[in-house]
Amino acid sequence: MIIDLHSHLIPNVDDGAQTIEQSLELARQAVNEGVEHMVLTPHHRNGAYLNRKNDVIRYAKNLQEQYEQAGINLKVYPSQEIRLTEHFLDDLYNGDLLSLDGAGKYYLIEFPSDRVPSNTNEVFQELISAGITPVIAHPERNHELSSDLHLLYELVQMGCLSQITTSSYSGYYGETLVANSQQMIQHNLAHILASDVHHMKHRPMNVQSAFARLDQEYGQETVQYYKDNARNIFNGDKVNKKKPIEPKKPRKKWFRLF
Repeated sequence: MIIDLHSHLIPNVDDGAQTIEQSLELARQAVNEGVEHMVLTPHHRNGAYLNRKNDVIRYAKNLQEQYEQAGINLKVYPSQEIRLTEHFLDDLYNGDLLSLDGAGKYYLIEFPSDRVPSNTNEVFQELISAGITPVIAHPERNHELSSDLHLLYELVQMGCLSQITTSSYSGYYGETLVANSQQMIQHNLAHILASDVHHMKHRPMNVQSAFARLDQEYGQETVQYYKDNARNIFNGDKVNKKKPIEPKKPRKKWFRLF
């Protein structure tokens, strides 16, 4: 059983599916790739989209009905891909955020693509102290985390988890993101694979190809580890994550004076 914890199938709420027809097509692709349960995670507070909790719950319910009417055997659940901003803790305490699980223990959190926000440690430490685990979305696509793996190591040591996108690891986005993903996997800094599916061609599922590559490079035990982690997050259970391996810190650049 495959549980996909990151997807953009709710039509016309962000940069994912724009129509119900596109959403139905993506849902069929998910089923064909072996996905049985999919968490819907529209962008929230990323500067372009605002998808509040009650709206997403309503969207997910309507979409489930549409899938059932179309004979698509896919169970979907409401959540959000939440950009880390100064509003995060206020939104959390005001009850406007959706977790990846029903118990409110895991939240999918996105950084800007070019950096790690300056308030990351402060917010994450408060979450972890409250029994909440941040799940960092696609760190392999974050320029700061991928260029300095030690930053991700420190966040995982703190208690965070991270999610690699299947299309990144499968090679669909090019070899740079494959290499970034491999580095994170090898250092036990990644914990789940998820599709982050948006579009049939530009940002598709690639679930089977990613798990096939994971099996080829690291073995079936690692494949099961990633699938079990996704199931445990979905159920609100503890993730028995592997001990992270500390990477080398990048060398500082020195400039000669003449």
